[in-house]
Amino acid sequence: MSDHIVSVDAGNGMVNAVLARPGGKYRSVAFPSVRAAATGDSLGLDDFELKYFYADWNGFRYVVGDDVTRVTRRHLERHTGGNRYGNELHAFLIAVALARLGIKSGTVDLTVFAPPGMFREARETMPGRLMEYDGQVTIKLSTDKRPRSWQYQKITVWPEGIGAAACFILDAKGQPSGSDALAGDVVILDSGVHTLDALVLSDGNFNPENLQSTTYEDGGIDTHIRQPILQALKKVSDDFAPISVDDVDRAIRTGLDTGDYTLTSGGASVDLQKLLDKYRERYAEWVGNNIIDGPLDGLRGIKSLILVGGGAVLIEDHIKRWHGDKLLDRTKSPEIKKIHPVDLNAVGGLRLALMQGKHK
Repeated sequence: MSDHIVSVDAGNGMVNAVLARPGGKYRSVAFPSVRAAATGDSLGLDDFELKYFYADWNGFRYVVGDDVTRVTRRHLERHTGGNRYGNELHAFLIAVALARLGIKSGTVDLTVFAPPGMFREARETMPGRLMEYDGQVTIKLSTDKRPRSWQYQKITVWPEGIGAAACFILDAKGQPSGSDALAGDVVILDSGVHTLDALVLSDGNFNPENLQSTTYEDGGIDTHIRQPILQALKKVSDDFAPISVDDVDRAIRTGLDTGDYTLTSGGASVDLQKLLDKYRERYAEWVGNNIIDGPLDGLRGIKSLILVGGGAVLIEDHIKRWHGDKLLDRTKSPEIKKIHPVDLNAVGGLRLALMQGKHK
């Protein structure tokens, strides 16, 4: 039996991670999937010096997540595409998540995810890549006095979207929930930063024959929303020349939380809401034209459509306008109404792990 059970959805845009706690509760963290080399040097000026979070990993020091654009814009590092799953950067993001969840030592049962279209290969390669050096992981955060070190005891890989499905059929303790939300034919549309996944489930089961039309690379919010907004901003003022998609992403996330979509760089300041509304509607149209009315045949024969991921909150009002009779209202669904769409895979992965008896 492991000391910790953790589920980490370390996607192309965000890392969402949850750690099991007693009584079916969990602790969670989230941060953007980006890093940059940092020195962590200090002049000893205390309150007059910029404070930021960093992590020491494999002999190097990195600033991570939203702190990246606050601290340095040099050598920003991301990795998208099929080769990222289980590679060094992916392993680093997972390790940072576990450390931020409070893990300092012991053994870990880890659940991770890959897009369904890349799942077969990822399931074979990810555990071996993450278990390098006998699964031993060492990392030191800027808030630590000494390094943290733990060992992966077992690694389980699930297709993205299956974790979200588990939130309906399993309760917080990994026991059958008795819900009939997945009875019949149901579509889970998981919109991330790089990929968009469309899973058709029959009574909660996925048909692997549909793999070829399941994952759409470059079908996520980066291509359809973040990049177009970034290009539009660079035409507004030279002060926006240094910004990246990370700045745009942070402004969108802040706006969704607070209603203030202002992005400032140098002497220039822009409210992104009109640009966001323009491109998220265009993205919803693309999803409707190329996926819902394409391989999904306009949702004919489908009982319900479930939106998952960061793109869900950006397109759901438009999808509801066109397919309201099919779209599952997450705010009224008792199984998921308290779980944010970006957390559904990670939370579901934790429930799957509990169901399998990884942690008692």
